Formats: sequence, C-alpha cells, structure tokens
Amino acid sequence: MFQSYFKIGWRNLLHNKGFSFINVFGLAIGMTACVLIMLYVVDEMSYDKHHKDGDRVYRIASEVKGEKYVAVSAPMVEGLKKDFPEVEQSTRLLRFPGADKMLLKEEKSQKQFFEINAFYVDSTFLQVFTYDLKFGDINALNEPNTIILSEEIAAKFFENENPIDQVLKITLPFGDFNYTVKGVFRTNKKSHIPANMLLSMNNSDVGGWVKNLHNWANNNVFHTYVKLKQGTDPMHFESKLTKFLERNGGEDFKAAGFSKSLFIQPLPDIYLHSDYGFEVAPNGSIKYLYIFFSIAVFLLLIACINFMNLSTARSERRAKEVGLRKVIGAEKHALISQFLTESILMSVLALLLAFLLIQLTIPIFNQLINKQLSLIQLPNVYFWLVGLTIITGLSAGLYPAFYLSSFKPVTVLKGKLVNTFSGVMIRKGLVVFQFTISIVLILGAILIGDQMRFLANTNLGFNKNQKIVLPIQTAEANKNAEVIKTDLLTNSQIIAATHASSYPGIENINDMLFYAEGKSIHEIVDISLCNAGNDYIETLDIELLHGRGFSKEFTSDDSAAVVLNEAAIKQLGYTEANSVGKNIYFEWQGKKFTMNIIGVVKDYHFQSLHQEIKPMALTVSPIFGSPPMSYLILDTNTTDYANLIVLLEKTWKKINSDSPFAYSFLDEDFQKSYEKEELTLTLIRYFTLIAIVIACLGLFGLASFTAEQRVKEIGIRKVLGSSVSQIVMLLSKDFLKLVVISFIIASPIGYYVMMQWLQGFAYHVNVSWWIFALAGTSALLIALFTIGFQSVRAAFANPVNSLKSE
Repeated sequence: MFQSYFKIGWRNLLHNKGFSFINVFGLAIGMTACVLIMLYVVDEMSYDKHHKDGDRVYRIASEVKGEKYVAVSAPMVEGLKKDFPEVEQSTRLLRFPGADKMLLKEEKSQKQFFEINAFYVDSTFLQVFTYDLKFGDINALNEPNTIILSEEIAAKFFENENPIDQVLKITLPFGDFNYTVKGVFRTNKKSHIPANMLLSMNNSDVGGWVKNLHNWANNNVFHTYVKLKQGTDPMHFESKLTKFLERNGGEDFKAAGFSKSLFIQPLPDIYLHSDYGFEVAPNGSIKYLYIFFSIAVFLLLIACINFMNLSTARSERRAKEVGLRKVIGAEKHALISQFLTESILMSVLALLLAFLLIQLTIPIFNQLINKQLSLIQLPNVYFWLVGLTIITGLSAGLYPAFYLSSFKPVTVLKGKLVNTFSGVMIRKGLVVFQFTISIVLILGAILIGDQMRFLANTNLGFNKNQKIVLPIQTAEANKNAEVIKTDLLTNSQIIAATHASSYPGIENINDMLFYAEGKSIHEIVDISLCNAGNDYIETLDIELLHGRGFSKEFTSDDSAAVVLNEAAIKQLGYTEANSVGKNIYFEWQGKKFTMNIIGVVKDYHFQSLHQEIKPMALTVSPIFGSPPMSYLILDTNTTDYANLIVLLEKTWKKINSDSPFAYSFLDEDFQKSYEKEELTLTLIRYFTLIAIVIACLGLFGLASFTAEQRVKEIGIRKVLGSSVSQIVMLLSKDFLKLVVISFIIASPIGYYVMMQWLQGFAYHVNVSWWIFALAGTSALLIALFTIGFQSVRAAFANPVNSLKSE
C-alpha cells in the first residue's frame, strides 16, 4: 500500500514541477535556517553543563543599594565552609585587575607570548569544577606557584610534549614570577569561565596580598562558589546567608558605612541568566535565545504554511481524483494517508536539499557568530533531523490531507467548485500570519539598526577616534612607561599621550566609597576609580567644566588630588560651581584619608550605553592601593596607520627589548561592548530576508494559481475593454489587502517586542513612526513586486487563448 502511495506522490511531484519546486525549496530554506539557529541555541545552552554535580554548585552574589554584583570579599570562602555543614566544598576565582594580558615566557626555548583569560584560583577549584585534564589531576593546584594550561597554550610552548614540571615565567607589571606546570586541560567544553590558564592563588605575586585580606566589606573582587552536599535545599541555604554575613562581617560593614545582602546563582544558569557587576567574562543572554528560537520556529511555520496554502489552493485539480477514489471504495483514512505520504515525501526532499544547504552555509554562519558549530553538536543529530522532517511533513500536510479527503464525490464529479469560503479564508489567514511574522522581523531589523547607529554616533563625552592603546603588562614596560611616552611624543603623528589603569571600552572594577564634607561614613557614595596620568583629560578630550586637570606643577596632585564627574558631584551632595576646593573622604584599613577636588569634568561614558553614567573619580595618587598604570593611550593624527604601527613597534622594542609589542584601537575596544547587539542585528537581517523569501515564494505560487483560476475572467474583461493596469490591480488588490491587515496586526506586536529589547539600554532611540512606515511600505513593495510579475503576465496574455474553448 505504501509503495502505491509513494508512486502516486512521486508522479504528482513531477507533474507539478513549478509548485513542487516552490514547496521543496521553501521548506528547505526554512529547515536550513531552523537547524542553523538550533545549533546556535544548543551551543549557547551547553555552558557549564559538563561539571560533575554541577546542579549542586552555586555562585555567591551580593546586592548593595539595589545594585547586584557577582564578586565578594576574600574571607567569604573560608567562612562559608566553617559555618555551614551543608557546604561540601568552597572555592574562589580572582581575575586580577591590571593583568588582563599576561606575558608567559619559557626560558629554554625563549618562546614568549601574551595570553588572556588567566585566573587565580584556590587549590579546591578542581574539586568544585570539572576540567577534562589531559595531564595532571585534581590536586594539580595544591602546591604554591603552580599553573595548569589549556591544551592550546601548552602546545605553543611545548608542542606535543608532556609539560608537567616545566617552568614558565609570568611577567606582570609589578614583577616576574616562576610557575611550575602541573596540568593541561582540554577546552572542549563551554563555561562562563573562559580560562586559558589557572594559577594557584597560593603564590609569590598576589598570594601575600590575598592572605592579608580579612575585611568582609572591602576588596569585593573574588568570585566565590560552593558545592552543597547531596540533599541540601539551596533556598534554605540562601535564606541563611545574609545573617551569616552580618554575624561575621557586621563590624566591618558598620565601619565601612553600608550593608549588603547575599544570594546564590545556580552554576548552569550563570551564562544565560546573569548580567550583573564584575562578571567573570561577558555572558550570553536568555532573552536573545528566546528571540532566535522564536525566529527558528516561525521560519519553519512560514515554510509549512506555503505548503498548506498551495496544496489547498490547488484542490480543484485533485478534486475529481478524490471523487473517483471515493466512488471506487477508497476510505477517508486511505486518502489522508496518501496525502500525508506526499507531504512527507516532499519534506524528505526538502531535508536532502536542506542538508546540502547546511553544509554550504555553516562555514559562513560560523564566521558570522564567531563559533565552530557542526551538525554533530546536536544531540542525536540524525534522529533530530528525521524527527524534524516528519514533524514538518505532518505539520504542512495534515490540514490539506483532511481538507482534500473531506470532498463529497457527487459534488466534485459534477464539476462544481470546491474552494469553499472557509477554505479561502483559512488560506488568507495563513498569508496574513506569514506576513505578520515577516513585518515584525522587518520592524526589529530597522529598530536594531537605528539603535546601533545611535550607539555609534552618540556623543560619549570623550573622543574615542584615532586613539591607540598600548598595554603595559610587564615590569620592564612599567618601569619604562614614562620614557616611552616621552619618546613617542617626539613623533608628529602623536598629538598627546597618557597612562591609565583603565580606559573607556574595558571594564573598570576599581571603586572606592567616599563621603563629603559634613557627612559621615554612613552617607557614602560608591565611585568608580581610575588611576590616570597627568594628561588623561586632554588626551581623551574630556570636557573640563570647573577647576583644573592634573599638573606636575602642583606637587599635591600626586598625593591628594581628585577630579570628579558630574554624577559623583551630584551624589556627594555638592553643586558643580562650589565643589572645587572641597574635600571628600574615604576610610581604608582603619585610617581616614582626605582627597581634594581640583576639578569637575562633564559626564562621559566610561561604560557602554547599556548603563547610566555612574560616579567617576580620576586621580594620579598611588595611596589607594590601586593597580599600576596598565595602559599607554596615544592620541594620533594620521591616515597611514600601518606605517604608524611599524614606527610604534620599532620605538617600543628599542626601549622594552624583552616585552612583546601589542596594541589595540580604543574605538574598537569600546565597540566590543555591543557585540551581542551586532550579532543580533546581523542574524535578524539574514533571517528576515529568509522569511521574506519564503513568504514571497508562497505568495508567488498563490498569485500564479489565482491568475490561472481567473484566466477566462481576465480574457472576458480584456475583450470588454479593461486595461492592463486595471487587470493588474484586480489581481493584486486582494493580496495587498492581506499585507495591510498583516501590518495592522504586526505593529503592536513589533512595538511591544522593540520596547522590551530597548529596556536593555540606559540610552536608546525612541520607537518612531517612521520605523513602522518604512516596514509597512517595504512589505507592500515586496508583495507588490512578487504579485506583480504574475499579474502583468496574466494581463498581457492573449484573451483568444483563454476563450477559444468557450
């Protein structure tokens, strides 16, 4: 029986090549897009799913004055293990400020490379997190000054050799330190901790500093994790954390003038659900995954709708076949089976074409999203693809199968029309659904593009253009920082230069709690801190509103001077006009320090426009215990950057012979804050185009069938004097009405979705009327162009050909 269904189905496909092509190609594009998006979604959802007992691992996070942070103080880790019997193990991770790039050197081979994503961790780290160790074991970090490397880093220095017990010299701005390699891990699993190296926190560089941190309120830079014992209720554990903090750190918080509460984050949820202060690295977003998953489903639905519409629209051609089959005894379930077989056959052909398209497009897709995805990443990929094919075939063919099998043989054999009102309305409804989704995607693409232009063109309060940043990440470079700055300023292409511990475009994790004159420590303001050079304000072209900037002529600048932004002045309770000359205070390790406000700068965006401008303090004073000047920022005036970079490298190597040269552009670093949005815009543009192509394929098929159905009517109208434009309008107006209805439905949906997305930005564009006008006009023009080809073709047809049989 199935063989008969298959033969009939195959013959029907060959007999209706044009409609078969539209259906198969539309389904193939929809399936290709769906699979590509699902590959991305599955990859994003795979983060931190590989850890043994990962469902029992939680990160300790805090909330202070409504702001949430994911790093806490140093003593927390031991306190948790001591006070909570339900804690099986606890561990910390430290991303040391000012050392985002580490210089590693192997003495024997003299190989040296700058590497990123190095983290200091406790010896218990590998007892909480699961790493696929190629060499070494979970005790690899028990000894002082030990390190484990990623497979890629190990290969750079030791190629295919076992590197255990080899020594690497790590050069930091404050000295050189030897580490013994005790392990190598594979990077075949995804984690919110993108580690290339894990260094023992028990070491000779930061170890002493860490051991002396006993204050529960200060130095909140440690990412702290706990593994709870089997059977522990995490919510009950969380409910006891704030009291635990008050019990152990109450005096410290009282002295610091603030309080905080604690909460926990399940390890598997961190990557997609956490976007708080001091994240280990930029995370993904569950919001964007929902968007992409919805697009995948809707693209497949649009493709299925094409099949449903074209199958039911062509029902007249198969009506007599259905009637004859019923007359000779075919039962309804047999007819349904026949049509579903045809549908699944078409879906199988679409799958084969989709498989080819996936293989062709996945390298391009990987380049767009900066990942290395492949079909094997989908669990049970072939089962998944077969399931997708069957679901697609059934979804697309179920309604046409029941619709066609419901025809009454007496009616259809008499040649009466079978396109019922309900059938026509369902087809129109499906077209409206297709274009509603397409218009929502068009609206989204336009708005995201507008927001990205806004982000690129907004006045940031400083000049990010033509700025080159040289990282000062070694002791040698730090020692020679002033020398190289002076040398470079002799070059006419360098307008200005300054040193800084951070700059706009990278995360600044340094802050200090200040309070104003006449106030107490209980009225503190959390102010971000940047250790800046004398020329920082001028080099970045930040507007000075009151007072002055830093100068070597004022020796007090090196010990007690501070420049604040408008936001800091406002929160401290001063007014801009009278703030210069006032003092602000902070307390550090039981001592009270005084800083004098020498200037006020206009608010500038040292963070991305996702966040409101926060209080900022600039200082050249080293008394804060702040990190060294980790960057040299150059303001340039050139169009020949290739030549300038060569000159910079030559000068650098002349002065810093043992430190590799590296550079970046400040505007590019700042733009990296919007990588998620840029990726979203790119993907939505492509998938909007795919949705439009699929919808237009269906519209083209329906327009073709409509023109074919009304060929005699068109012939009569032309004989009676109707013009080509009147015929075109006659055939187009019904479809254009559907697009207008789609626009009316899509507009409020699009508005809601766009407003939800814009809430992720503190500064954003307004949802203007022109966005809707452009989206609606685009949809109408696309539909008109699609329908117009068939309409014009039908309008120009010779009426004699259509009427000669009458």
